[in-house]
Amino acid sequence: MTSSPQNPSHDESGPKNSSSNSSSNEMTNQEFIQRLLSPDRAQRTDMFTILAFSDLNNQDSVGEIGCGPGFFTIPLAKALSNGTLYALDIEDEMLEACRQRVAEVPLGNVEFLKCGEFDFPLEPESLNGLFLAFVIQQSPDKLRFLQAVRPLLKPRGWCTMLEWYHRETETGPPLERRIDPEDLRALAIEAGFRYLITRDLNGEQYMMTLRNDAK
Repeated sequence: MTSSPQNPSHDESGPKNSSSNSSSNEMTNQEFIQRLLSPDRAQRTDMFTILAFSDLNNQDSVGEIGCGPGFFTIPLAKALSNGTLYALDIEDEMLEACRQRVAEVPLGNVEFLKCGEFDFPLEPESLNGLFLAFVIQQSPDKLRFLQAVRPLLKPRGWCTMLEWYHRETETGPPLERRIDPEDLRALAIEAGFRYLITRDLNGEQYMMTLRNDAK
């Protein structure tokens, strides 16, 4: 669910905007896409660890909600060599950017879908896994979002979430949007997930894994 440059989602890899009302600080969508795909972001993102601890099987059907321009889409799709990845976003421009990046590889196991904040064009219990990278922090109702995505999972389906710690850093989203692991864990349990584990990624971001144990 990647939002506009004035309300960015995913991992903001550039410096924080200290004057959001200044036009000189506003990014175009293309500039925002380049920020999401920046080499700095790639350097601090350990995809091997993220994929290894996501409980991902190469035959899974996985939903990546908030795919943006495809930073995580391509490694996820490669790992799903005999599976399917559904890349969802609320913005047409982000979906098109993601579609173009995937076509360059190329990969034939990715389907692109436009979604809403709490509405997803997938059948209930159709997914083995969910991948939510830096999208919880931007949701206007975090609990409602988690309650909306959980029914997409099959029983015992997995969910991987990447988020920023709730503390000041040189880069990343505004502090008021961030959520600490303890608070996210409580919301996930309230939404019906079973909590598994939290792992630190780089001192600024963490990874949480969940299971859908609902019958």
